[in-house]
Order: sequence, then C-alpha cells, then structure tokens
Amino acid sequence: MSNNYHRLLKRQLKKIDLDDSTLDLIAPLLHQVDEAYKAYDCDLEQVENVLEKSSQELFQTNQQLKNSVESISGQLSKVAGNIKDVIFEMDLNGNWSYLNPAWRKLTGYKVKDCLGKPYYQFLKDEQGNDLKNLIDLRTPNFKTISKSFKSQIITGEHKWLDFSLKVIMSEDGNIEGYIGAIVDISKIKETELALIEAKEKESMANKAKDEFLTTMSHEIRTPLNAVIGISHLLLLENPKPEQLENLSTLKHSSEHLLCLVNDILDFNKIASGQLELEERDFSLNQVLNGLGSIFHNTAKEKDIRLLIKKDTSIPKTFIGDSTRLSQILTNLVSNAIKFTEEGKVKVDIEVLEVKEDFYFLEFVISDTGIGIPEDKKDKIFLSFAQANSDTTRKYGGTGLGLAICKRLLEIMDSDLELESEVGKGSTFSFKLKLQKSSMTDHQEDIYSFDAKSFHEQDNLKGTRILVAEDNKVNIMVIEKFLSKWQVDFEIAENGLIALNKALENTYDMILMDLQMPVMNGFEASKAIRDSNNPLNKVMPIYALSASTGMDIKNQLGEYGIDGLICKPFNPTELFKTLTSILQQKYIQ
Repeated sequence: MSNNYHRLLKRQLKKIDLDDSTLDLIAPLLHQVDEAYKAYDCDLEQVENVLEKSSQELFQTNQQLKNSVESISGQLSKVAGNIKDVIFEMDLNGNWSYLNPAWRKLTGYKVKDCLGKPYYQFLKDEQGNDLKNLIDLRTPNFKTISKSFKSQIITGEHKWLDFSLKVIMSEDGNIEGYIGAIVDISKIKETELALIEAKEKESMANKAKDEFLTTMSHEIRTPLNAVIGISHLLLLENPKPEQLENLSTLKHSSEHLLCLVNDILDFNKIASGQLELEERDFSLNQVLNGLGSIFHNTAKEKDIRLLIKKDTSIPKTFIGDSTRLSQILTNLVSNAIKFTEEGKVKVDIEVLEVKEDFYFLEFVISDTGIGIPEDKKDKIFLSFAQANSDTTRKYGGTGLGLAICKRLLEIMDSDLELESEVGKGSTFSFKLKLQKSSMTDHQEDIYSFDAKSFHEQDNLKGTRILVAEDNKVNIMVIEKFLSKWQVDFEIAENGLIALNKALENTYDMILMDLQMPVMNGFEASKAIRDSNNPLNKVMPIYALSASTGMDIKNQLGEYGIDGLICKPFNPTELFKTLTSILQQKYIQ
C-alpha cells in the first residue's frame, strides 16, 4: 500500500486489510480515489477560506450598520431634544409612549414620570380639570386632529396650547398608535386677543367719532340754517344800500363756514369708505350753470374773467352723481379764483371718446394765478395740507378741498392731474366715463329757471306742505320762504303732532325733522306710512335734517322716508328740490 495515499483512503484500506496482490490489482482505481480525496480537500479549503472571508465582511458590515443606527439615533435624539415644541407618541389607550425633553419645559412634569400614563392626567383645562374629552380614542373617526385650548400647568400658570394628533396605520390598515405635537401658542394668542381688543376699541372709537360728528353737525348746522336763511331773506327784502354790503358779507361768511363743515364731514365719510355715489339722471348744463351763478360775482369782484366752455357735441343729460361732480368742480374753481389776482379762470369740457351709450369727457380747470412749486405738487393733495404755511392765513380754507376731489375721483375710477408753473398759473384736469341719459331735452329744461327771481315764481302756489320742526328759529325761516312761495303750509312742533295732522288732513308733501321731542321723525314717518289712509302710503315724505351721520341715509328707507334735504339749505336749491319732488309726484 502506497504511503502517498490520502489519509482517509489509507484508513479505509487498513479497515478492509487487503493483500498486496489485490492492492496492486486495484492500484489504478485507488489512484483515482486518492486524487478525488485530494481534490475534495482543496475545494473544502477554498470554501472555508471564502466562508471565513464572508464572515469577516458580514461582521464588518453589521458593525458599520450598528454604528450608523447609533449615530442616526443619537442625531434624532439630539434633534428631538432641541426642538422647542413637544413631540409625543401615544398608544391605543392614550398612554404616553414617547415624550421629548420639551415636555418638561412646557408642563413641568418629568418625562419618566409620565410615560405609560394617560395623557389627560397631565393636560388640564383652564380650571385645572383633566382633559378627558380632548380626543375620543374609543371610536376614532379621524386621521388627523388639531385643537387649541387654554391649559393650567403644574405651576398654576395658564398657557394656550395647540394640540395636534395623527393616526399611525399598519400595512393591513389597522391603527397602531398615535403621533403628535403640542405647541405653546400663548404669545400668538395674546397678540391675537390684543388685536381683537384693539379692533373693538377702534370700532368703538369710530362709532364715537361718527356720533360726535353727527351731533356736532346737527348743532352747527341748526344755527347756520337760521343765519343763512335770514341773510337770504334780508337780501330779498330790498335792503338799504348801506345795509347791502353787511348782509352780503354775512351771507358769504355763513356759506363759507358751511363749506368748511361740509368739507370735514365729507372727508370723514370718504376716509371711512362709507360714501356711496348716486346713479340718477342729471343735467350737465344745470351743473355748469350753477357753477357760473355761484362764482360769477366772486370773479367779478376780483376783476377776473370766468369762462365756462362746453363741447357742442356733449349731450345735455347723463346718468351719475351730479352732487359729487358739482362738488369737485366747485372746489377746483373756488381754488382757481382764490389764487388768481388777474387774468382768467377757465372751465373747459371736451369729448375724448364716444362708445355705445358712454361718453368719455375731460374736464380742464385752468387759471392764470400764482402757480404751485414743483416740490409742493404732491403735498397739496394731502389732507389739511397747503402748498405754503401762510396759505390758510392769506387765502383761507381747510386744505381738504383737493384731497376730497382726489378721493372722489378715485371712487369714480378717475384721477386728478396737475400741471403748474409758478407765476403763470395752474391746470387741473380729470377724465370721466358718463352714461348718456334717456331724459329728453324738455325734461331737462323743465326745472331750469332764473335763480334771482325764484321767489317770484308760482311753481309751488297752493301746494299743501306739512313741516315737522321743533326749532323756533328754523320754523321762522322756513315759514317766511314758504309764504313767499305761496305755499299752504302747517307747522308741527313734534313728531306726534305731525302724525295726528297727517291722519286728519291731506298734504302734497311732508318735510320731517328727524330729531324732535315726544316722537322723533323716524317714528312719526313710519306711523304715517302704516296708517289706514291710502294717500299716506304714496305721499312724499322728506327728511329735513341737520344731521349727516353715516347711517342716516340707510335708515330713511326703513321708515318710509323718500329722501334727505340737508340743513342748512340754500333757498334756491330748496325751491328747485320741492318743485322737482312735486312734479315727479304729479307725473306718476
């Protein structure tokens, strides 16, 4: 037997104990078996080497993974530990399973003392009671939930908390638990509550301001009505030449004071966003004629020319707010005349474009006055601002006129433009889109008459008017005018008397003061409308009031009042208004 055989082959041959002749006979076979054993040893050694190497690599990879997990866990713990908001996990029963360190800082409870215990033992309401009803975990019908509440913490201090919760779902769709966050929103809530309180205070302040302006308007306008009315009456009663200048000065001064009051009240309406534009038929010719009659004498006294020029292709009537258009033109022309010592003031209206039923008009008011410096052009449009500090002292005014014009034009989707050169004059211009009216020329001309002789016309002759007014001076003024206009009128000193008279008699119109004793004008008007007399349902009732509160116009319709005639009234305008109201009544 060869000694070079593989050890396992030698062991097998020894066990079977073959003789030498047999061994020699099977020697080739034994040689192949020996080679097979040796080849197996080589393969086994190689496999062992591979397994050893793989085991080492697996160990190294596992070690690296373990290190990575520890590193990531450490980073996550560091992040969670430094987050100011509370992050938590909760099991299906609402017990804390994880809380980051921010929990202790927020509530004062140690994390280890809270884990495994219900959330509501540590979240309290404003009175310190457990918040068991914060979330319903017995039949959860939410994926996420968020609630804000005021909570009492362990120190007795109160904090506003924002509590948010999200459901953790397993792959098979079952709820495994909850994850969420708790944020301290105390500062945000305090700011919010402070803003709400400030808004409420602002609202109260605005209401107080409106009430103050309404009261002051009434208190100022009531005596002004008497002053303006009596000055008109005295001028109509053929005063002596030496009295005429004094009466004209009295009339001018009282009207100037009224303009100042109106400017302040109008600016307040515009600033508060409560000014509404009217959409009604008006005559542009009458607006321009009124402009000419207002400023004709003022321009003549200063020996300057006032020219009003209108494009001949412009229709006579439009739909819009003639009162506000007149207010803009009056302010601009008044300023132009005020700051012009020689030369002329010109109002020019041109057609820019005609489109279907709309006309695009440009209004240009130019003067040859003192002009405005370049660095003052923006300033003059600011509230209560003048180009120079001595302007008010030298020329008068509140500094609100241009600010009001600019704001009114902005409401009308337009803008007030200015070109000026010191010593040569100024030009103000604006563009308006106005809808053409369907009112005929005859209807436009029906109200026009000579303002100087209005008191001699018989438009109102025989008209029956009930005047409800409690102020003795105002009664005296309106009595004189109605007498001149040959009106058949009666006076009621309070709303109750006015109601009784309306129930007993028939009138063409009622002029109703709103603030009266016993029964105010609102209540009296509503009672008249609700009476059984069918004529009282349609009879014109107009408020004759010195009050201009923001909500007065809105209240009128609620009480059956058809409109508002503001005191103090211009007698010419009052005559035209009454004529217009009665003519509309007869047309209907």
